[in-house]
Amino acid sequence: MNEHSAADELEPLKALLRNLSHRSPILGAAIFSIEGLPFVSHFSSGVEEVSVAAMVASIQAVGEQTVNELRQGELRSIIIQGTRGTTLTVAVTKGYLLTVTAPDNAKLGLIFNDAKKCAREATRLLEEIL
Repeated sequence: MNEHSAADELEPLKALLRNLSHRSPILGAAIFSIEGLPFVSHFSSGVEEVSVAAMVASIQAVGEQTVNELRQGELRSIIIQGTRGTTLTVAVTKGYLLTVTAPDNAKLGLIFNDAKKCAREATRLLEEIL
C-alpha cells in the first residue's frame, strides 16, 4: 500500500475525531495502539502525540494489572482528572485505545457518553481498515 492510499484509509477516522471535538465538550482525541504508538489524532497544536501515546499505553498496562489483581474483569476505561481538565481513555478494539481530553468544567457523563459512541464507530472503521 502506498503512502497516499494509507492516508486516504485513515481519513474516516480523522473525520470521526474532528467531529467529536466539534460537537461535544471534548477538546482533542486520538487513537493509540496499546504498544504506545500514535495511530490517528486530532489534538490542538503543541501536543506531543508520541509522548502522550507512550504514557497512555503505560497507564493502560498498569490499569489492566490492577483490574486483574482485584479480579474486576477486563479494563474498560481510565479517567484522569487534573485541575485544568480531564483525560479519558477507553478501549476501542483489540490493540487500540481512544483517548480524549476535555476542560475541567465539562460534565464527566457527557464526555464518557460521547467517547463511548466514538469508540464504537472507531471499532467499526478500524475493522474495515485492518
